[in-house]
Amino acid sequence: MKQIKTTAELISHMKDKGIQFNIISETEAEKFLETNNYYMKLASYRANYDKYPVGHQKRRKI
Repeated sequence: MKQIKTTAELISHMKDKGIQFNIISETEAEKFLETNNYYMKLASYRANYDKYPVGHQKRRKI
C-alpha cells in the first residue's frame, strides 16, 4: 500500500508529472489539498483507463 503524502509532497509529485500551476499558485493548491483532498480518489480512477493509446497497447493475457 502506498504511503499517504503530505500536501507539499503532493505538489512536488504533481510538478514531477508535468502539472503546471498557471491558474492558481502552488500555495493556493496546497491550501486546497489540505481542506479538499481528492487526490487519492482521482488517482484511483486511472486504473479505469488504458495506459497506452489504442494501437500501442501491450497485449494483455486473459
